[in-house]
Amino acid sequence: MPLGNERRLGDQSESIAEAIFLIIIIIMVGGPAAGFLLTAATTVSGMITKGAYQVESTKNLANEVLVSSQRIRELERKLASAELELTTLRRQSRDSNSLRALLGLKEKLPRKTIAAEVIARNPDNWFEQVVLDKGTADGVTLGSAVITRDGIVGQIVKVDKDASVVRLITDPEQKLGVLIKRIGLPGIISGNGQQLAVMNYIPVGTNVDLNDKIVCFGKGGVFPENHPVGTVAAIRRDSDGASMAIDVKLSENCYDLNQVLVLPPTAQK
Repeated sequence: MPLGNERRLGDQSESIAEAIFLIIIIIMVGGPAAGFLLTAATTVSGMITKGAYQVESTKNLANEVLVSSQRIRELERKLASAELELTTLRRQSRDSNSLRALLGLKEKLPRKTIAAEVIARNPDNWFEQVVLDKGTADGVTLGSAVITRDGIVGQIVKVDKDASVVRLITDPEQKLGVLIKRIGLPGIISGNGQQLAVMNYIPVGTNVDLNDKIVCFGKGGVFPENHPVGTVAAIRRDSDGASMAIDVKLSENCYDLNQVLVLPPTAQK
């Protein structure tokens, strides 16, 4: 073989070897890089997918919270409505029982009685007066006693054709002759603007006990004799020390009145 041909063949072999070596280097270098790029792409894709899932999950959770909130509000509304209905039914039941009791009392009393209903009370004198739905057209007169089965309510101080005003026993201006039933001791009580009335000028040493019953004296023809007034709640010395005072827990709750009986004075029969 000529020398020139041998030299060209050697040069070609070297070129092929260099090319093969370069390819090997590229593969060695490019392989890890390609793997890194693939890993990075996979990570980014996973993060995007996870983010999209979280967004969708949050959206679904928000919808569930909204639906639950609406459901809770609806249940609260129904509960409030049921409670109002229950309160109304209880009130109606109590009013029915009160009315039956008043009718029974009406039959027992030997005097003229007029059933009436409390229709108003003035916020400025809540502890002093109430307004009834009966007036002169129904036989109500000034000075008439007002009672319930449980106790004394007060006395009529103003009346017109269709309504009348009651001064409650809780009013300090309202006086009432009473009797401590167990010992037969008479006295006078007056209101003090709350559910306790006061009985003054009891002789020191009087044998009064807590929970002794106090009833109407009833000799003036206005309030019914022996009708309940209250019980002894406390016994104390007056400020001068010469007599005792008694706090009387009233039998009737004058702050929650509905139906009452009006008794015109016997002189008006």
